[in-house]
Parts: sequence; C-alpha cells; structure tokens
Amino acid sequence: MLMRKHPVKRPNVFPAGAFSGARRTLRSQHGVGLVELLIASAIGLFLLAGLTDFLGRSLTSSGRNLQDARLTQDLNVTMELITRDLRRAGYSGTAQGVTTAAGAEANPFMQAVGSTGMSYGGINLSQSDCILYSYDLSTAALGIGVLDPAENLGFRLRSGAVEAGSNVTTCDLNVITGWQQVTDPKLSTITALSFEFLDSADNVAATPFANPPGPNWVVCTRLIRVTLTGQLRNTPAVTRTLIQSVRVRNDWYRTGTTTCT
Repeated sequence: MLMRKHPVKRPNVFPAGAFSGARRTLRSQHGVGLVELLIASAIGLFLLAGLTDFLGRSLTSSGRNLQDARLTQDLNVTMELITRDLRRAGYSGTAQGVTTAAGAEANPFMQAVGSTGMSYGGINLSQSDCILYSYDLSTAALGIGVLDPAENLGFRLRSGAVEAGSNVTTCDLNVITGWQQVTDPKLSTITALSFEFLDSADNVAATPFANPPGPNWVVCTRLIRVTLTGQLRNTPAVTRTLIQSVRVRNDWYRTGTTTCT
C-alpha cells in the first residue's frame, strides 16, 4: 500500500506587506535636480578659483623671495670683497722694522696715488664712486716693501657693474685697462656705489680724523663708509642697499703737522 506524501508547508519569512513599504519609500525618493546641480557646481568653481589664486600668490611670493635672496647674496659677496681689501690698504711687509713716525710716513704704500684728486695716506677718494689705494702683495724677499705697479689697486662703478682694478692710477671711465667686473651684469645692475670718510663719531667727513697728536706728528685714522645699491636686471623692482663701515688697519703717520688734511 502506497503512502501519500503531504507537501511540507514552509514558513513565510517575510511578513505580509514587507515590500509594499519599501516600494513606497523608493517612490518617495527623487534624484538631484538641475537647480541643485548648478548651485553645487557654482560653489565648487568658486572654491577652486580661490584655491588657484592662493597657489598663484604663493608661487609668486616664493619666486620673489628666491630672486631677493640671489640679489642679496651677490651684493654681500661684493661688499665683503671690497671691505676686506680696503682693510689692508697701506700695508707694507717691512713695517715691523719701522720705529719712528718719519719711517712710517715714508711707507711707499702710504704715498699719493692716482693722477687726480687728493690722496690721504695712499687712499684717493677724489670720486665718490671710485677708490684708489695700494698695499704690499709681494711674498718674494726682493719685492717686499717695494711698490710694484700691479699693487696700485681700486674699485669703481662703471656701466652698472662694480669693477676691481690692478695696476690702475685713474678712475677715468674711458680707461678700461687693468679693470675687470666683479659683479654679474646678467644677474644684477649696480645702481650706486660710494666711498666716504667718517670721523670718530661716524659722521661723514672730508678727510680722515686725527688721534691725539704728538709734538710734531699725528696719527690719522681712515674710517670709510661703503654704500652699495643694486637691483635684479630682469626684475628692477627687487632692489637692495648695503652699508658697511671699514677701518683701515694701517694708520697714516704724518710728521711736521698735527692735522690729517
């Protein structure tokens, strides 16, 4: 006898009406409208424009800082070259053997230099943008204490550049022999270079200042202010000025007078 199998009734996992609520929820949702999309795009573009402007300003500022640093470095190197050399003006390799004011006055590197203007102990400032001087460069025994033409030195401003001179006796801009540029015209233009004597109170003076004199002699101190101004060749708005005072280490001895004029 065959047994009839009854179908197994499976329980309903989802309660009645479960999907009807979901269908109602989907019908109640809508996509982003055109107006909302346009507003969101406008806000995004506004923020993007602000960010672009900020980045542009940052790049411009960084570029200007870099240019400023390059100019400052160029001027600092030039100023250091000038001041270090001027400190040695009047030096003689035989000065240690001199024991009298008259002997110091006879120092060949303290004599008149330059074809024009006044010389104060071997330093000629007849032009404010040029200085002539000398000191002992020799190391050989025969050359020490003897003025060689190559030891006539100078600095000047010419055609937007600082020039250093050797074997020079004039500041005449038409004379180019012995002069060579020490600044790079491709990078910067030097707009001003000046040399001025200072008195003991750091005021501009026409001559060196005298220390307390002896009975018939005087020791003159050469304190010189150097002013250097330059600008970037491709960005003239970037400009810098350096001012530095340098004391010549070798004082100027004079006999038969108590002044430094």
